[in-house]
Amino acid sequence: GESACNFKLCELAGRRGLNPKETVDGTEQLLMREASIPVPFFVCLYFSAGFAAYMTARFQLNRRESPLENKVEYARQAFGIATEAVPPQLNTGLDGVEIDCNDEPYFPPRMEEGNSGSRYREVGFLNVNWQASFAHGSDRASLGQRICPCPAAVPSREPAKFNDGRMDMYRLKFRSLVKSLGPRYQTDKRERMRLTYRGAKGQGIFFQWDGEARFAFSPSGDPFTINIRKVLNIPVVLGPQLDTTITGDPLSGGSGKFEFAGASPLERAQTITRVLQLVAGGLDAELNATREEMRRAGLHVESGADAESHAAL
Repeated sequence: GESACNFKLCELAGRRGLNPKETVDGTEQLLMREASIPVPFFVCLYFSAGFAAYMTARFQLNRRESPLENKVEYARQAFGIATEAVPPQLNTGLDGVEIDCNDEPYFPPRMEEGNSGSRYREVGFLNVNWQASFAHGSDRASLGQRICPCPAAVPSREPAKFNDGRMDMYRLKFRSLVKSLGPRYQTDKRERMRLTYRGAKGQGIFFQWDGEARFAFSPSGDPFTINIRKVLNIPVVLGPQLDTTITGDPLSGGSGKFEFAGASPLERAQTITRVLQLVAGGLDAELNATREEMRRAGLHVESGADAESHAAL
């Protein structure tokens, strides 16, 4: 794999409220600011690009005091995104996003027939089978298998499992939750993912990992890639509320000890190098864009006074 990332990260800025955008030259634009730490390296729970990541970025500007108020705020921001015009910094849906898994095309489906990601709202994967206290996933199945009232009569759908060394990929349109009969994603088990984004200069994508949202872009406007694979095996503690219908058999995976992962000695060495860079703070400068880099990319940057006010919160 590459030794350094070919993209930069920033965070959504703007005022609190239903709509964080600011009008510039008669058009509502997204404001950005320098990203805080942590930088995205370990994805323990889930990863997604698109609608939910943009919603999370807007929620981070409007965090509330109680869990109930936070859930209402998430819903409010989702409504705002669904009813507002798409800002110039984003494409429609996931247009410009392509994903290969295990060196085979995964998204958009039937890309060879000319399909684009514009009709899709989100793509990502689950590791731990519980996303934002809302959704979980099981292996892709036909409509007959999903609606059959007698589970014993159809093959079982294996859930997303945290201990099998694979990502449970999913892709969503707005109507996907209806077709899936609720917040149970149809997932496809894959071992590695390569996301490529192609857009105009000044455009990018929102992504989130484990509930932290960032905006990824190329300062030059060139295509960029995000690569994800297993890098660590980490022991976990399971509580008494364990539900194996959601997690799968926790004892069916491999070793329960801490170890670096990789398909070859070279990949394991690359993992160790990147972990040491992360611990030493070397990835912060590599990944997080400066205000000047954001401006060169054509992004609208939060004023210095507003950025200082945010840092003081």
